[in-house]
Amino acid sequence: MASPVGQHAQSLGQIFERTVSLHRAGKLEEAEPLYRTYLARRPEHAQAWTNYGSLLRKTGRYEVAIAAHRRALELRPSDPSILNNLANALADDGHFTEAAGIRETLCDAQPEHPERLRDLCASLRGLGRQEEVIDRVTAAAESGWADGECLLQRALAKLMLGDYAGGFTDFENRYAGDEVRLPDNVPWPRWTGEPVAGKRILVLPEQGFGDAILMARFLPRLAEMGARTTLVVKPPLTRLFQEIEGLEAIVEGARSTDEFDYYTPNMSLPHLVGVPEDGPPPPPRLTIPEQARNRAARLVEPFRNRFRIGVVWTGSLTYKANHRRSCRPENFLRLAQLPGVQLFSLYKGDGREDFLASGTAGLIVDACGTDKDFAESAGLIAEMDLMITTDTAVVHVAASLGKPVWNMLSAEGFWLYGREGETTPWYPSMRLFRQDLQGDWTALFDRVEAALRTHLADRR
Repeated sequence: MASPVGQHAQSLGQIFERTVSLHRAGKLEEAEPLYRTYLARRPEHAQAWTNYGSLLRKTGRYEVAIAAHRRALELRPSDPSILNNLANALADDGHFTEAAGIRETLCDAQPEHPERLRDLCASLRGLGRQEEVIDRVTAAAESGWADGECLLQRALAKLMLGDYAGGFTDFENRYAGDEVRLPDNVPWPRWTGEPVAGKRILVLPEQGFGDAILMARFLPRLAEMGARTTLVVKPPLTRLFQEIEGLEAIVEGARSTDEFDYYTPNMSLPHLVGVPEDGPPPPPRLTIPEQARNRAARLVEPFRNRFRIGVVWTGSLTYKANHRRSCRPENFLRLAQLPGVQLFSLYKGDGREDFLASGTAGLIVDACGTDKDFAESAGLIAEMDLMITTDTAVVHVAASLGKPVWNMLSAEGFWLYGREGETTPWYPSMRLFRQDLQGDWTALFDRVEAALRTHLADRR
């Protein structure tokens, strides 16, 4: 007959086994309360703490995840698995210095380990140490052990430094990880640079809406090479792309029976057609339908005598690093209170209800919350005097239209905008405002407000 202690231990063991099983199956909502129950009774179980931290990280609660991993590390100091989990959560929350320190220790313990090098390089890029990333990956590649994910880190470092030829060549390794995939069961061969004069090429979308707008500037080059190009676009971009040069057709999907000689993802275009030495091609010519212009004109009519600013504070909530590039609508209230200014929200997405509930929608007009596509957003952008926004797809629309855009960047930034400076060769009408410290939106808005006050004074 089992003792009460034995029965107690057995029930706890069963709880842990079930919790881990649910976690592995992706049933996080079911696993989370079981972790809490287990840890309340077995707080000395390091593996349970780091598992719990991994679950919290998976659901975007990075600060709590970090605390859980630290508790696990307190119980099992120097455990490589726990250290790695902690570094992952730190990096996801933008704490690149500590993450890089941990990851360097892990690299020293496991030399010639591609995954360790990849993770370290990701943190080093967040710290702006692009040259070090390039040197480390190049040395590993020359020794024969760098994998595609390491080469992708080198790609992003090269692109940040403006080495577009080398960067986009390495960027072809982006399929080595699990974030981007080539389409399945494509019946046409992938174009790898063969002569295309007279050939029919299908260009497929890859990654986000902003990327599609960014890459559209390379489509005219295909026509110059003699290709007959069909572009697949997602519905929110269809009307906006109607007048892009160099296209034979724009479609929202392709059938396997369609006749094409090649296909290519749009993100491979800079590698295949090349970036000119004197800088990237100009942005694509976007279309604003008359209906969208008329709708926007009616919406802003009551504010004709005010300086109109379009704002966006967040991008897609499903983007893994969106929390690092995003602020809150309340951050814009200081700008909304400047004399003669009217703000318009161009945000459309799952966070709209939070915006409306915050009360800021009384001061920032909810102008695009019900827009059906980017063409309608473009109509409103055309009515603005200035755009002030975080780095989202709307930035690409506004800058492609030539609208003055003040783009507010996280400290780590993005390769498109380089490592420093207020301008980017990709968008001449854009001014860059960079965080000095990761996550410090207050100081960044201090500078934006000062610049706006100066701009308004100069207009008088």
